[in-house]
Amino acid sequence: MYICRQKPNIFMIMKLRFPLFATLVALLYSCSSSDDHAPLLQPDLPADGNNRVTSIVHEGSLPNVYNWTLTYDATRLLAAEGNLVGDTQNKYRSAFYYNPTGVTIANAGGPNMEAVFDIDGNIVQLMVNKDIYHFSYTDGRLTAWDKTVRDMNFGGDVSSASGRLTYQDGNLVSIAYVENEGEPSVYALTPSAIANRNGLLPALLSQQMGCFGFEHLYYGGMLGKPSTHLVANVKVDSSRGEEFDSEISYAYSSAPHTGNITLCNISYDNGKAAAVIYKY
Repeated sequence: MYICRQKPNIFMIMKLRFPLFATLVALLYSCSSSDDHAPLLQPDLPADGNNRVTSIVHEGSLPNVYNWTLTYDATRLLAAEGNLVGDTQNKYRSAFYYNPTGVTIANAGGPNMEAVFDIDGNIVQLMVNKDIYHFSYTDGRLTAWDKTVRDMNFGGDVSSASGRLTYQDGNLVSIAYVENEGEPSVYALTPSAIANRNGLLPALLSQQMGCFGFEHLYYGGMLGKPSTHLVANVKVDSSRGEEFDSEISYAYSSAPHTGNITLCNISYDNGKAAAVIYKY
C-alpha cells in the first residue's frame, strides 16, 4: 500500500499543458511507502525483561576478547564501546539508529558495518569493511554462520571460517568451528541448571559463534535468542591441537540463582583460569 501526497508547486504548470503526463509523473514521484509510518524495528533483547548487561570485563588467561560498555533505552541498544583486551589502540564506538526494516550501525574508530535483517529483526548478512558474514536461524536461535575475509585493497577472498550450532531443549550444546575448510574443532557445552536470565553469551566463545569483535550486536538482540541455561562446562577436541576441558562457575548479586550474574569463573584442566565480570 502506498500513500500519495500531492505536490502542486512542482506539477501545476505541467498539469495545465500536459495533464496526462503530469498525472503519471505525480503518481511515480510523489508517493511514499506506508513503511514510512510503520513502527521502528524493536529486536528482542536477550535479557528478555530482566536486567541488561551494561559492562563486560575480562581477566586472566584469555583468547582475543573485547571488553564492552553498553547503553540502552527502554527497549533497544543505543550505543556500545568495545576495546580489544591488551590492545588499547583497537577500540571503537557504535551508535544505533532504528527504522522499520533494519538498523543503521554508525561506528567511530572501527570498521564500517552494513547489516541486512530478516523479518524477525535478526541479522542475516553483515559486511564488516569488506568481510562478509552470513547467519542462519532456527526458531529464532543462531544455528549456522560463515565468514569470508576479503583483501582490503583488492577485494579477493583471503580466508574463511564457519560454525554450526546445535541445541537441545533451548540450550546450546555443540559448536563445530571450521577455519579455511579444514577439519572442525568441536566444542561440547554442558548446560547448567541456572537460567540465563541476563541473556549472556557463552564466555570466551564469541569467535566460535561468529561474533568476535561485535558481541554488542548479540546484546542488542540482533543475533538471535540466547541459550536457555548458563553453561557449566566446555570441552573441545580439535585436530589443530586445541584441546581442553573447562569448568565454569558463577557469582550473583543476591541469593544464588535469583540475582544478576556478576562473575563468571572459568577453570581449565591445564591449570589456567579466566574470569568475566558483568555489571548492570
